[in-house]
Amino acid sequence: MKRDLQRLLVDVKIARGKIRLWQNRLSARAEQFKRLSANNATKFATLAEQYAKESEQLENILNYMDRLDVLLEMVELKLETLVYIDYVSQDMVNLIEALREFRRVTPLLSTELSMLLDELYSGFYASVEVPEPMRIRAREEAKTILKESENIVNSRNKTKVGAQA
Repeated sequence: MKRDLQRLLVDVKIARGKIRLWQNRLSARAEQFKRLSANNATKFATLAEQYAKESEQLENILNYMDRLDVLLEMVELKLETLVYIDYVSQDMVNLIEALREFRRVTPLLSTELSMLLDELYSGFYASVEVPEPMRIRAREEAKTILKESENIVNSRNKTKVGAQA
């Protein structure tokens, strides 16, 4: 799903770029028709009127393209948010699996803390649908997170000892 969202996000950004390019071209063309209409107003009134109508139509098209660009921008923002949330949820799955792994490797944990970790684990998976491959990957990543948490604790302890001395 994440890859599909990322591809869609790229497609939306490309579409917005194309729209801006077309807007610039149409805007230049509309300005050209306005100038031609003004230049030919006295000599060729019918031709000037045609140029004015053409310019007006291009302005209407530009208005629609502006609206489309705004809508695509909104889609782009939502997709970026979804892609970002997907990353957070993967990290969250990793952390939840790390909590479970912590409970497993720490048999001296009190019953109350074990129950708390079990509630967090089951509550998370009850509220979020996580595909099995993501869980397997998270279980592998959990050991790395545990090691990282251990390093952070050691670093904090060294800082405390240094501050007390």
